[in-house]
Amino acid sequence: MPRNAADSNRMRTYIFGPVPSRRLGISLGVDLTPTKTCSFDCLYCQLSKTRFHTSERKEFCSPDEVIAELKEVLGEIAAPDWITISGTGEPTLHSGLGYILAEIKKINSAPCCVITNSSLIYLPEVRQELMLADRLLPTLSTVSQQTFTRIHRPTPDLQLNKILEGLRIFIHEFTGSVEIEIFVCPGVNDTDEEIKNLRNYLMTLDRLESVYLNAAVRMPLDSEIKTADQNRLNAFRTKLNLSIPVTTAFEHNLVPPRMSNWNRPAVSSDILKLLLRHPCSEQQLERVLGSAPEKLRELLNELSMAGKVKKTANDCWTLVE
Repeated sequence: MPRNAADSNRMRTYIFGPVPSRRLGISLGVDLTPTKTCSFDCLYCQLSKTRFHTSERKEFCSPDEVIAELKEVLGEIAAPDWITISGTGEPTLHSGLGYILAEIKKINSAPCCVITNSSLIYLPEVRQELMLADRLLPTLSTVSQQTFTRIHRPTPDLQLNKILEGLRIFIHEFTGSVEIEIFVCPGVNDTDEEIKNLRNYLMTLDRLESVYLNAAVRMPLDSEIKTADQNRLNAFRTKLNLSIPVTTAFEHNLVPPRMSNWNRPAVSSDILKLLLRHPCSEQQLERVLGSAPEKLRELLNELSMAGKVKKTANDCWTLVE
């Protein structure tokens, strides 16, 4: 009989959640890289600056330890809707990704989704490994090398034309579903020319299922990026003029969290794990954790007094580094 997620007080290393996701329902996350290990250093990132800026694939952690922890967590909770490979860095940087995906399939607890910035999809071995996923959520915010460099600040070796071709090959061969995420940066990638060129490329992807327009719902680290409101996202969608579904961040409702009994140490641990990956407002933490506002506020104040978390200028909570 699965135990409630709040009954486990042990701090996890690789697995986080389950948390309600706008696109994936109840999602159990798998984080494969050290915090902020990425091939990009995006202007719109809402975490911290990239600490380890690399495009070199490595075995950052033991795949067997990841799978062991995943099995342990799955034995303690109700089955999630998705097991999601994501987290605080770029998951395709982990050289054991294929093995991990294959082992997740053997567990057969939930379908697996990979959230990726698309940077390494030009590599045949990465495409082959990603074939083991059930769903891919890749980012593609521009088809202009200049804009790509400005928004994502990639490692110098990454070339957008190779990424575009790799993504096209992958989508043509992949039997699962693909939803491309476009992060709309007002004044940067939402000009008529940018959208037209992006549309022309998307039209070449013969098996693309849908497109998701994202925006800086939480304040990004770089003040150059402003939040695209619903009207701007609607205008972007109209100009894309695609025949496949195009949705926006403001149209997706978070799946309500599965309520659990209040367990102070476990909730404290969950707060720290969530803030490691995403700065959150109190309201967002309430929805994710299913916690009463007064209890959550009390716990946040305790964590703040202990020097573990802090509130930012835009009223979001984040970890103290």
